[in-house]
Amino acid sequence: MRKIKEQAQEYFSRIPDGHRNAIQRPWDRVVDRTLRAMIEKANNNGDCIINVGDGIYRPVPWDPVDEKEFHEYLNKEDSRANAIQLKRLCMQKTFEGWKNNATYFEHKRETEKFE
Repeated sequence: MRKIKEQAQEYFSRIPDGHRNAIQRPWDRVVDRTLRAMIEKANNNGDCIINVGDGIYRPVPWDPVDEKEFHEYLNKEDSRANAIQLKRLCMQKTFEGWKNNATYFEHKRETEKFE
């Protein structure tokens, strides 16, 4: 596990500024997953690292390609967040429906005992 973190850290330390210098994702799935976790943590703590398919990099303000890809990245994140919210709402409604049905059927079974 130590080696995986070290490999991911090597990739992380090489993340450049600008799309022209973007690095490719690691070929090793475990290293890639670890790197993506590092990027997620960094992005939640004041960094700005994106990947829209052509490599990983920090977008440079006022570079038209970087700004376009930055907004593309944000739109994808918004779409994911909306999909998660919709899924949660559907699951919550389904669960509440099951709960209400279970309560109803439990009540019905109890009343049938007294008939």
